[in-house]
Amino acid sequence: MMQNSFVLLLSIILCISTSTAFLADKGAARSRCWTSGNGRAAQWWQEGDEVTRGKFFYACRRGQLEPLGCLSSDEKKVPLGHTFQQDGYEFICQLGSDGYLEFGYNACVGADGRTYQKGETWTDAKNTYYFRCRDDGRVVKTTIEGCIAHDKQRRVPLGQTDDFNGYTYKCQQKTSGVVQMCSVGCIHDGVKYTIGQQYRDNDYLFYCKLQGGKCTKQCIGCVANGQNLYDGQRYKRDGTTYQCEIRPGKRSHRAVGCSIVENGRDVNKVIGCRWYEQNPDWKIEKTCETDGDNRAKVTTVGCIYKYKGFDRIFLEPGRYTIWNLPKQKEVVGLACRPTGDGAELSVFDVSRLDQLTAGLTYDMPRGK
Repeated sequence: MMQNSFVLLLSIILCISTSTAFLADKGAARSRCWTSGNGRAAQWWQEGDEVTRGKFFYACRRGQLEPLGCLSSDEKKVPLGHTFQQDGYEFICQLGSDGYLEFGYNACVGADGRTYQKGETWTDAKNTYYFRCRDDGRVVKTTIEGCIAHDKQRRVPLGQTDDFNGYTYKCQQKTSGVVQMCSVGCIHDGVKYTIGQQYRDNDYLFYCKLQGGKCTKQCIGCVANGQNLYDGQRYKRDGTTYQCEIRPGKRSHRAVGCSIVENGRDVNKVIGCRWYEQNPDWKIEKTCETDGDNRAKVTTVGCIYKYKGFDRIFLEPGRYTIWNLPKQKEVVGLACRPTGDGAELSVFDVSRLDQLTAGLTYDMPRGK
């Protein structure tokens, strides 16, 4: 009887021990986590083990992966709820609406490392253009908004223009991505001119030219008598012939001749030219010469007495002489008398010398 009781007690003890071991093993299994991570295939992880999966890391807690944080691009650990800077933005490591870890865009970051919230603006290091941190749905986005004006104070949005120091500039983004103020026009006396347009400035003609990427005001001609003239073209004014001359760094309306009427026609006589107005007995020699400040005038050089078809005696205006005719005993008086448009030659009898030479100066007879 005693032996049977002992056997029964032993069986009960063994049963309790087995149950306890089973329950202990079952509890241990529930505290472990089955997952891949740390570059390994799926396996059991012990309570408290840290597991990295992709760009996130976790801790094994009571059989579940508890989110701990995120990994930056340089593999630094960022705890849940903390921020870090990467690729020009500030991110926050957070839990998404689905309960999973994610990177949330928190702010924009300038080149100097300073953060900017949604809607804030800032300039580049050289203060040539400016950025804005824009809300773009679930993310923020750094966008170039415009240029800094030449005065380094005002901001010009992309596509808008600004006037500065006689020129119009437009804030443009080139195909290369560069954003800058580009010359697009000229301003003269408050009037704007696009590239290629011409305008007058007093006595000269200009046009707005794009040269080397910049607009310049280039003189291309002259303005005279209400007309546009170009290099080499001539016009007449007050008896003077002018030529429009345009040279690099220099421009002028240069007096080049005298404008006269000859045989009923308008004729130009260049400066230095000499010509004659004549009849059968005498002729008047004239020339075109400069006259003070960029003018020209016709000057009478003298009177020439012709005898038997040949030029024999030359007299300057205001002079007279007495000449013995060749192979003859006859003597004639000759006087070159100034007139309103030049001079005229008088041939007279010496008996009237005093009467016809008053105010004139005697000159020895001489040829031309």
